[in-house]
Amino acid sequence: MHFETKQILNGSADEVEAAMLDERYLQFLLKNHGVLLQVESKERRVEGNTVVRKVRYLPRPVIQSIGPKKVPPEWFAFIENSTYDRTQKRLKFTNIPTNGSISKLLVNTGSITLKDLGGGKSERTVEGEIKLLLPFLLKPLGMIGERVIQSEGLKILDGEVPVLNRFIAETLRKE
Repeated sequence: MHFETKQILNGSADEVEAAMLDERYLQFLLKNHGVLLQVESKERRVEGNTVVRKVRYLPRPVIQSIGPKKVPPEWFAFIENSTYDRTQKRLKFTNIPTNGSISKLLVNTGSITLKDLGGGKSERTVEGEIKLLLPFLLKPLGMIGERVIQSEGLKILDGEVPVLNRFIAETLRKE
């Protein structure tokens, strides 16, 4: 399932880039975003105009149980493997579930592109693919699951917009 969303941010593309790549941002995001239980940087390295990152996210579970079985929060944890190209203002990502069984079933890849709109505003375009790799007879459930995952992922992204705006205003512009 393909997805795409565009968001307007209260910062130039350079400011949004600086915020997204600022090492302090992840803790600010955790503190101010109501959906995330944990955020942890696992790796960050700069190679010329490229920033390579691995970030572990644990969002609040959207499903409490499947039938009588409780769904542990760890089922929703994932590692964002990303590469940000400063010259193109584009981040390419692959989100890999940390649960081995789920990582074999779920593929989530995409990109985030920043575009300056002028007047201190920018547009963030997030696009990608969500695919559940299920046996043929379970394909209809896979389509439903992909829609749920997409919907919840977009809620996380939409919830990040005011946090990112606030980080730019309260942290980056005050330096």
